[in-house]
Amino acid sequence: MKLRCDIKGLDCPHCALSLEKKIAALDGIKNANINFPLQSLVIEADDNLDEDELIEKVQKVSDDFEDGISVNLRD
Repeated sequence: MKLRCDIKGLDCPHCALSLEKKIAALDGIKNANINFPLQSLVIEADDNLDEDELIEKVQKVSDDFEDGISVNLRD
């Protein structure tokens, strides 16, 4: 499954790369890609995962990484 998200609150491209690696390391995630200028996050994950639970996990990793980052699933 591929999820497209808006990610806001990142301060620099280096931070985006560091967070991208942390997100990609989560169980069930095959790949994560943050586009810093477009403030977007694309996640490739196992099909059996629940989208809402996955976004919650990504948000928790983001909260632990830096305050003020928000991750929202695009419609």
